[in-house]
Amino acid sequence: MSLEKSRYCSLQSPDLPMAGTSDHVDLWLMLEYVPSWSAKVLEDNALSPATRYWLDQQIEALSAGGLRVRPQFIRQPEYDRASTKCFIASQTATWQLEGQGYEFLQALDLRAVLSAPEQHATAVVQPQYFVCMNGQRDVCCARFGRPLYSALRERLGERVWQVSHLGGHRFAPNVLCLPQGAMYGRVSPDAVDSFLAKTEAKTLDFQYLRGTSWYPKAAQAAEIFAEKQALRLHTVSEQGRQTMVGFETATAGEILKVTVEQADQAVMALASCKDSEAKPVYPFSQVL
Repeated sequence: MSLEKSRYCSLQSPDLPMAGTSDHVDLWLMLEYVPSWSAKVLEDNALSPATRYWLDQQIEALSAGGLRVRPQFIRQPEYDRASTKCFIASQTATWQLEGQGYEFLQALDLRAVLSAPEQHATAVVQPQYFVCMNGQRDVCCARFGRPLYSALRERLGERVWQVSHLGGHRFAPNVLCLPQGAMYGRVSPDAVDSFLAKTEAKTLDFQYLRGTSWYPKAAQAAEIFAEKQALRLHTVSEQGRQTMVGFETATAGEILKVTVEQADQAVMALASCKDSEAKPVYPFSQVL
């Protein structure tokens, strides 16, 4: 094995299935944070105590309401602006908040924002791209994320962001697309134009799709195996290792059913470049 392959976890498992590997998220909370990022920047950062308290309280309150909240830090080092941006994204819509510093956020209750977003925020219509690039967390994120970030920036400018750890180092480069809520992996710079031809049209690119984050993992895999656009999750029924997933289609009253199965035999793969030993992975497959 070459030195490069021995160093990067994403090069050691290039054929590992990606279907159903996004975390299941109900609400993405993307907060701009420009200073340097540590390996665990969400816990180890230079935010003021007041801002950290606000963030912790918001996450706790939203989680208590039954939401799977995923906080992330984002940044655009190319810009030097006084304002701070924050995105809040759910399956129904994505909203942007912007103000001076972080003080404007401390006066907001995000539950109130979500109940009447038009009073506090601006609706996000055009796709926003968040490329995983925290090299302190995993070297794959820096090595493979940076070229993808540059390629996307050349084409889309301010709609592209660096984002803290999204999960799935071994699928680097990873990019989250909002409002789609779609997590993509192994998107090489050479593939950017064909990738954007789909995502800019607000359709899924199944070749690189790890999963629609609004769905549980089995449903993510089922959507990928179905390889049909404009599906909406209808039902999820688990039976042992198998899960039957129903989707509403673009045809009124039509339900598409897809059954997936999680492997009972593990595939061994490195989860991170820092790992010294491979860990068991149980990919999904379609039951035909």
